[in-house]
Amino acid sequence: MTKLLPVITLLLATLSCNPEGPVLEIRGRIDGKFDGQKIYFCPQPKPTADIVDSTAVKGGTFFFRIPADSLYIADLTLSRRAEGFAERILIAVEPGILNVSLGAPSCAQGTPLNDTLQHWKEQLQGAASPEDARRYTYETVLQNPNLVGGYLYMLFRKGFDQQQNRVLDSLGYEKRMPDVTTRRKK
Repeated sequence: MTKLLPVITLLLATLSCNPEGPVLEIRGRIDGKFDGQKIYFCPQPKPTADIVDSTAVKGGTFFFRIPADSLYIADLTLSRRAEGFAERILIAVEPGILNVSLGAPSCAQGTPLNDTLQHWKEQLQGAASPEDARRYTYETVLQNPNLVGGYLYMLFRKGFDQQQNRVLDSLGYEKRMPDVTTRRKK
Protein backbone atom coordinates (compact mmCIF):
# COMPACT_ATOMS: atom_id res chain seq x y z
CA MET A 1 0.00 0.00 0.00
CA THR A 2 2.84 2.42 0.78
CA LYS A 3 4.15 1.93 -2.77
CA LEU A 4 0.74 2.79 -4.24
CA LEU A 5 0.38 6.08 -2.36
CA PRO A 6 2.95 8.00 -4.48
CA VAL A 7 1.39 6.63 -7.68
CA ILE A 8 -2.12 7.64 -6.59
CA THR A 9 -0.87 11.09 -5.54
CA LEU A 10 0.84 11.61 -8.90
CA LEU A 11 -2.27 10.49 -10.77
CA LEU A 12 -4.51 12.87 -8.82
CA ALA A 13 -2.08 15.74 -9.32
CA THR A 14 -1.99 15.08 -13.07
CA LEU A 15 -5.77 14.97 -13.33
CA SER A 16 -6.16 18.22 -11.43
CA CYS A 17 -3.73 20.09 -13.73
CA ASN A 18 -6.37 20.59 -16.43
CA PRO A 19 -9.00 22.74 -14.71
CA GLU A 20 -10.67 23.66 -18.00
CA GLY A 21 -11.84 20.12 -18.71
CA PRO A 22 -11.44 18.14 -21.91
CA VAL A 23 -10.03 20.02 -24.90
CA LEU A 24 -9.40 19.55 -28.59
CA GLU A 25 -6.02 20.86 -29.68
CA ILE A 26 -5.97 21.67 -33.36
CA ARG A 27 -2.44 21.77 -34.73
CA GLY A 28 -2.64 23.10 -38.24
CA ARG A 29 -0.42 23.56 -41.25
CA ILE A 30 -1.00 25.64 -44.34
CA ASP A 31 1.17 27.10 -47.10
CA GLY A 32 3.42 29.84 -45.69
CA LYS A 33 2.13 32.29 -48.29
CA PHE A 34 -0.92 32.63 -46.01
CA ASP A 35 1.11 33.98 -43.06
CA GLY A 36 -0.87 36.73 -41.36
CA GLN A 37 -4.19 35.49 -42.72
CA LYS A 38 -6.94 34.22 -40.43
CA ILE A 39 -8.22 30.69 -40.04
CA TYR A 40 -11.79 30.52 -38.75
CA PHE A 41 -13.28 27.88 -36.47
CA CYS A 42 -17.04 27.85 -37.14
CA PRO A 43 -19.31 25.56 -35.10
CA GLN A 44 -22.02 24.03 -37.30
CA PRO A 45 -24.76 23.89 -38.46
CA LYS A 46 -25.64 27.55 -37.71
CA PRO A 47 -22.48 29.58 -36.99
CA THR A 48 -23.04 33.05 -35.59
CA ALA A 49 -20.48 35.77 -34.85
CA ASP A 50 -20.55 35.08 -31.10
CA ILE A 51 -19.43 31.46 -31.51
CA VAL A 52 -16.86 31.75 -34.31
CA ASP A 53 -13.21 31.76 -33.25
CA SER A 54 -10.16 32.70 -35.29
CA THR A 55 -6.40 32.62 -35.22
CA ALA A 56 -3.67 34.01 -37.45
CA VAL A 57 -1.33 31.89 -39.54
CA LYS A 58 2.29 32.19 -38.38
CA GLY A 59 5.14 30.39 -40.10
CA GLY A 60 2.69 28.24 -42.04
CA THR A 61 1.03 26.99 -38.85
CA PHE A 62 -2.05 27.74 -36.76
CA PHE A 63 -3.36 26.49 -33.44
CA PHE A 64 -6.71 26.29 -31.64
CA ARG A 65 -7.48 25.01 -28.15
CA ILE A 66 -11.22 24.30 -28.09
CA PRO A 67 -13.23 23.14 -25.05
CA ALA A 68 -14.50 19.64 -25.84
CA ASP A 69 -16.93 19.15 -22.99
CA SER A 70 -19.67 18.62 -25.57
CA LEU A 71 -19.32 16.98 -28.97
CA TYR A 72 -20.24 18.88 -32.12
CA ILE A 73 -19.19 19.48 -35.72
CA ALA A 74 -17.28 22.58 -36.81
CA ASP A 75 -15.72 23.91 -39.95
CA LEU A 76 -12.16 25.20 -40.38
CA THR A 77 -11.76 27.68 -43.18
CA LEU A 78 -9.27 30.20 -44.51
CA SER A 79 -10.36 33.85 -44.61
CA ARG A 80 -12.13 34.88 -47.80
CA ARG A 81 -9.74 37.84 -47.94
CA ALA A 82 -6.76 35.56 -48.51
CA GLU A 83 -5.33 35.45 -51.99
CA GLY A 84 -5.28 31.81 -52.91
CA PHE A 85 -7.26 28.71 -52.06
CA ALA A 86 -7.35 26.24 -49.19
CA GLU A 87 -10.23 23.78 -49.00
CA ARG A 88 -12.37 24.15 -45.88
CA ILE A 89 -12.77 21.04 -43.77
CA LEU A 90 -15.39 19.63 -41.42
CA ILE A 91 -14.07 18.47 -38.07
CA ALA A 92 -15.62 16.82 -35.05
CA VAL A 93 -14.91 18.54 -31.74
CA GLU A 94 -13.89 15.79 -29.34
CA PRO A 95 -11.09 15.54 -26.78
CA GLY A 96 -7.65 14.92 -28.24
CA ILE A 97 -5.05 16.27 -30.63
CA LEU A 98 -6.10 16.87 -34.22
CA ASN A 99 -3.52 17.41 -36.96
CA VAL A 100 -4.94 19.49 -39.79
CA SER A 101 -3.46 20.38 -43.14
CA LEU A 102 -5.38 23.03 -45.06
CA GLY A 103 -4.71 23.03 -48.79
CA ALA A 104 -6.09 21.39 -51.88
CA PRO A 105 -7.20 18.96 -50.59
CA SER A 106 -7.39 19.50 -46.83
CA CYS A 107 -6.93 16.71 -44.29
CA ALA A 108 -7.68 16.23 -40.58
CA GLN A 109 -6.58 13.20 -38.55
CA GLY A 110 -5.83 12.18 -35.00
CA THR A 111 -9.10 11.54 -33.18
CA PRO A 112 -11.61 8.73 -33.81
CA LEU A 113 -14.49 10.84 -35.18
CA ASN A 114 -12.17 12.95 -37.32
CA ASP A 115 -10.52 9.86 -38.73
CA THR A 116 -14.02 8.69 -39.72
CA LEU A 117 -14.76 12.04 -41.42
CA GLN A 118 -11.42 11.90 -43.25
CA HIS A 119 -12.08 8.35 -44.48
CA TRP A 120 -15.54 9.40 -45.74
CA LYS A 121 -14.04 12.43 -47.49
CA GLU A 122 -11.42 10.27 -49.21
CA GLN A 123 -14.14 7.87 -50.38
CA LEU A 124 -16.07 10.79 -51.88
CA GLN A 125 -12.98 12.08 -53.65
CA GLY A 126 -12.48 8.65 -55.22
CA ALA A 127 -16.14 8.12 -56.14
CA ALA A 128 -16.66 7.24 -59.79
CA SER A 129 -20.23 8.53 -59.86
CA PRO A 130 -22.79 10.47 -57.80
CA GLU A 131 -24.42 7.12 -56.97
CA ASP A 132 -21.13 5.87 -55.50
CA ALA A 133 -20.79 9.06 -53.44
CA ARG A 134 -24.35 8.66 -52.14
CA ARG A 135 -23.69 5.00 -51.29
CA TYR A 136 -20.44 5.87 -49.43
CA THR A 137 -22.26 8.57 -47.48
CA TYR A 138 -25.15 6.26 -46.59
CA GLU A 139 -22.73 3.54 -45.45
CA THR A 140 -20.79 6.06 -43.34
CA VAL A 141 -23.99 7.27 -41.69
CA LEU A 142 -25.18 3.71 -41.09
CA GLN A 143 -21.84 2.69 -39.54
CA ASN A 144 -21.69 5.74 -37.25
CA PRO A 145 -24.62 5.98 -34.83
CA ASN A 146 -22.96 9.05 -33.32
CA LEU A 147 -22.33 12.72 -33.96
CA VAL A 148 -20.77 12.09 -37.38
CA GLY A 149 -23.64 9.90 -38.59
CA GLY A 150 -26.23 12.36 -37.30
CA TYR A 151 -24.55 15.35 -38.95
CA LEU A 152 -24.07 13.62 -42.31
CA TYR A 153 -27.67 12.41 -42.15
CA MET A 154 -28.83 16.00 -41.60
CA LEU A 155 -26.81 17.17 -44.61
CA PHE A 156 -27.61 14.37 -47.03
CA ARG A 157 -30.98 12.91 -46.05
CA LYS A 158 -32.71 14.58 -49.02
CA GLY A 159 -30.28 12.74 -51.31
CA PHE A 160 -31.05 9.32 -49.84
CA ASP A 161 -33.93 7.29 -51.23
CA GLN A 162 -37.07 6.56 -49.19
CA GLN A 163 -35.88 3.10 -48.15
CA GLN A 164 -32.55 4.44 -46.87
CA ASN A 165 -34.33 7.18 -44.91
CA ARG A 166 -36.78 4.64 -43.43
CA VAL A 167 -33.89 2.45 -42.28
CA LEU A 168 -31.99 5.37 -40.76
CA ASP A 169 -35.11 6.79 -39.10
CA SER A 170 -35.98 3.36 -37.65
CA LEU A 171 -32.47 3.27 -36.13
CA GLY A 172 -32.99 6.67 -34.51
CA TYR A 173 -30.74 8.79 -36.73
CA GLU A 174 -33.28 11.58 -36.83
CA LYS A 175 -32.59 12.04 -33.09
CA ARG A 176 -28.83 12.11 -33.72
CA MET A 177 -29.03 15.15 -35.96
CA PRO A 178 -27.39 18.16 -34.27
CA ASP A 179 -29.38 20.73 -32.42
CA VAL A 180 -29.55 23.86 -34.55
CA THR A 181 -29.84 26.23 -31.62
CA THR A 182 -27.09 28.76 -31.18
CA ARG A 183 -23.98 27.72 -29.29
CA ARG A 184 -22.45 30.40 -27.11
CA LYS A 185 -18.81 30.73 -26.16
CA LYS A 186 -18.20 29.90 -22.52
